[in-house]
Amino acid sequence: MLHQVTGGIQTNSYLLYGSKTKDAALFDVGGPIDTLLNFIEENNLNLRYFFFTHGHSDHIIGLPDVRDQFPEAKVCIHKSDYDDIFTVKEWAINNMGQGFIDYLLSDPERRKIYDFEEESFGKPDIFITDNQVFKFGSSEIIAIHSPGHSPGSICFYINGRLFSGDVLFYRSVGRTDVQHSSREDQIKSVRRLYALFPDETKVYPGHGQFTEIGAEKEHNKYVTVDGGEWGNQ
Repeated sequence: MLHQVTGGIQTNSYLLYGSKTKDAALFDVGGPIDTLLNFIEENNLNLRYFFFTHGHSDHIIGLPDVRDQFPEAKVCIHKSDYDDIFTVKEWAINNMGQGFIDYLLSDPERRKIYDFEEESFGKPDIFITDNQVFKFGSSEIIAIHSPGHSPGSICFYINGRLFSGDVLFYRSVGRTDVQHSSREDQIKSVRRLYALFPDETKVYPGHGQFTEIGAEKEHNKYVTVDGGEWGNQ
């Protein structure tokens, strides 16, 4: 079963759970936190994992508010993105310009992202590696290292579902003008997803609506199957 929550700046969080086992895994924690907590309590779920597709603040901001309530749940993130959590604000100040900073500070929801205290994320339990497998009931969650939007971006696959973070969107891809991003890596990562998974694979992105691998292979002009893609957003 899958429950989706969308946060203040349209960041998707996905709660995957077994209707019989009651085991649950949370992919990104962008909020609203109260909604997530109520759903977990109402359905008597056992949260086993916090999986992070990457370390940008809009995807991790909710963790400090929920981690202590689920002490047995493992916090899982790629080490490169964990390390970048502590330098991204300084990078943005030095590279994005004062106009961008003023834009963040002018919006209440975006200001929360800017004001996020990196140390509150805490220490991860597991640093994810490519092709790492996590047992989840009778199924497996497979981690696919997919750098480009960030160096430690991870997609997660289970039973025909791909949680793609900011790697692959509906008819689009993640931006590559942020800290340690790479357009070249992005193209390689997205094409790897195209090759790995059947066309009917459902894709649940970090922002926006869900899509399918086959539809993106056919219609995504930012990364095509082989050449001819548009420039980055």
